[in-house]
Amino acid sequence: MRIKLLSRFIFSVSIASFISGNLSAATKLEPVTIGYSTFAGSFAPLWVAVDAQLGVKYGLDLKAIYAGRVRPQQLLASGDVPFVLATGTGAMSSHILGVKDQVMVATLTSKVGSAIFSRQNIKSVEELKGKLLATGRPGAFQDVMTRYVLLSRYGLVPDRDVKFMPTGEPALSIQALEHGVVDAAGMSIPYLFVARKMGFRELANYDKLGVTYPYTVVTVLRPMLTKQPELIEKILKCLIEGTHLIKTNKERALAVLRKYQRGSSEDILDETYQYTAASLDEAPHPTLPVFRNALEMLAPQFPQAKQADVNAMVDGSFMKRIEESGFIRGLYKK
Repeated sequence: MRIKLLSRFIFSVSIASFISGNLSAATKLEPVTIGYSTFAGSFAPLWVAVDAQLGVKYGLDLKAIYAGRVRPQQLLASGDVPFVLATGTGAMSSHILGVKDQVMVATLTSKVGSAIFSRQNIKSVEELKGKLLATGRPGAFQDVMTRYVLLSRYGLVPDRDVKFMPTGEPALSIQALEHGVVDAAGMSIPYLFVARKMGFRELANYDKLGVTYPYTVVTVLRPMLTKQPELIEKILKCLIEGTHLIKTNKERALAVLRKYQRGSSEDILDETYQYTAASLDEAPHPTLPVFRNALEMLAPQFPQAKQADVNAMVDGSFMKRIEESGFIRGLYKK
């Protein structure tokens, strides 16, 4: 009898250990690192997803890494960062130049939140003729956008009518403007709000001009589309939930902004939040017309852009499936 009881006990312990081991394995989280290119508010869905551990329900341990001076696309090429959140400029220009290994699968916002600011003695964009203007990195978003706006909206030819000074980080553009090194500068949120607060003149607001662009897009390498489609869908759901949290929980969103935009005053953080919450798309489809428009903007620097096939650089099937599943409606209870 004792032998039978002992046998049953050992069997029970073995089964419990087996189940426990399998549960432990099942709950082991897969680490996924997502790169991001700047500290604009539109990147907050990623920061919120990491902070709130939104990946756990999908078996993911999310981490975010700032690209710094490295172009975000270089992070993808390293193989250690399977997803990048950045403007569409890098991926599109790569396609234009014949390197077609990057695909954009979502656009968190096409609102650019950018403007040209000048010193007070300059009262209009037209007065920038013969002046020096600061932008970010050569060929990056702010450089492309400023050139496009000056030429298409005001007839000023970049490098001929207006000289450009690449300053790299946005904070350096503000410093250059403050110390009189440049006469004007292109700024994006949150630095746009800082420039306003410092009393610089806002000459041209791109949102008010109706300019749209794939400003915050999710980019992956092409092989992932077929090799890891489930992971792509999980990451997009995390970002969609991050957007939902931003729109519905201001205090939580502000707490995250404070972490990533250290040094910003409370009023700058609040303005950043208000703009971000209003501009983020609930359903971040990579809309083809926005990308076609962006290719036109790139054409002055890359004439080949006119022949580029937007369908080769964008895959909207993941967002289509997610929305059709009712996932987004369920979040907002529509």
